[in-house]
Amino acid sequence: MTFDSLTFALFLAIVFPVYAWLRSWPTRKNVLLAASCVFYGSWNPFFLLLLAFTTVFDWWAAQRIHATMNTRTRRLWFWVSIIASLTLLGYFKYAQFFANTAIEWFALVGVTYQPIDLGIVLPLGISFYTFESISYIVDVYKKRIEPTKNLRDYGLFMTFFPHLVAGPIMRFNDFNAQTVAPRVVTGDAVALGAYMLIGGLFLKIVGADHVFAPISNIVFAPDYKAGFLAAWAGAFSFSMQVYCDFAGYSLAALGVAKMFGFHLPANFESPFASVGIAELWTRWHISLSNWLRDYVFNPLGHYRKGRVRGYLNVMITFTACGFWHGAAWHFVVWGAMHGAFLVGERLLKDSIGDWKIWDVKPVRWLLALLTFALFSLAVVFFRASTLTLAWERVVAMSGATIKDAATLAWNGDAKVFVIGLIVGLAAQGWLKSRKGWEWLPSIAWPWRVALLSLMSLAIVLSPGKTNAFIYFQF
Repeated sequence: MTFDSLTFALFLAIVFPVYAWLRSWPTRKNVLLAASCVFYGSWNPFFLLLLAFTTVFDWWAAQRIHATMNTRTRRLWFWVSIIASLTLLGYFKYAQFFANTAIEWFALVGVTYQPIDLGIVLPLGISFYTFESISYIVDVYKKRIEPTKNLRDYGLFMTFFPHLVAGPIMRFNDFNAQTVAPRVVTGDAVALGAYMLIGGLFLKIVGADHVFAPISNIVFAPDYKAGFLAAWAGAFSFSMQVYCDFAGYSLAALGVAKMFGFHLPANFESPFASVGIAELWTRWHISLSNWLRDYVFNPLGHYRKGRVRGYLNVMITFTACGFWHGAAWHFVVWGAMHGAFLVGERLLKDSIGDWKIWDVKPVRWLLALLTFALFSLAVVFFRASTLTLAWERVVAMSGATIKDAATLAWNGDAKVFVIGLIVGLAAQGWLKSRKGWEWLPSIAWPWRVALLSLMSLAIVLSPGKTNAFIYFQF
């Protein structure tokens, strides 16, 4: 069941009226919890059992941590919970990766090693809800929050269906504060939520799947010999595709949550209008960036132990970020590249200082385009299926194979991509000064209706075939 499916439309058409009609807040929370279990269980009932185990165990472990003042006992329960969560994540997401890596390493020394094919199916959303459970345990252990004694409330935090599968990554206190008092379902909130849901579906179905995916699919096909322009077109197209795909899901999630009276944190705020990679990571996958800062980078020491140690901490954090995204070496390289960009950017700023020219609009526009180009260079390793393929595309982007490589045909897909790229980047710049979608109610209702109608029409008229949300694989 996905946001862009008729099954979800039916699910929402049943759950929302029941939720809005009920007057008892505990009963409404029970309905939300049951609906969230149905939503997740529809993928695979076993996944639901795994999620239930993680939820109950971490809730119980948090109680044990909070109940004692003995340091050793607290530390014991803390590590039992953390290791249990990471073990489950490690098995389902990384076991096959390590087995395949062992095959390659043994082959280097002439040893044939063939482990059993584990046949592991990655549970949807396991990376996201594992990070949420870890943040809860860490915050309880550090005495930043008190654990809830109500298993239902913790279960609702873990399973709340709008953000369960692909985020945004929530903190317990931020969500739990919204469950204390009854959520009010208002016409304005429902209308804005519907706008955001349709806007998210527009980004996904029209933008990601039908404007940008055709070009990236061609360029990143293993047997395609890309030239200079084709390689850059493929990189730009996938940058926009993954943005429209993931930002579309996040926007739809925020919209559905708002209809039910809940507020989820924004996950994207015009990242491709950023001036520098550091700013981009404050606008791209914001909930993950904040999680990595609070639970990886800061505990490693931030920059408190000197610049060199700080640079190393940046590299560790973003290499881990790459590995979190996917159990493959090309994801690790992608993360390490962003770490290197951040270190290089900080070194450059420290050396050249704060020049007034950086505040000139045309210069900032050029720097924003350069930032987008660097993001697109790194994203090649995110999109390519292997390190070898990624390196081939990077070599093509350097111009080294321009003479003997193919170029893209200037057909309908290419024209739509170019127009979409120009419009998309311009829209990023325009939206940068308008935080979220809160500006929408301020415009006259005829324009809102027209915008909604155009997006809905574009969704309906789009070809029927769509791709799965990219971040479902993480």
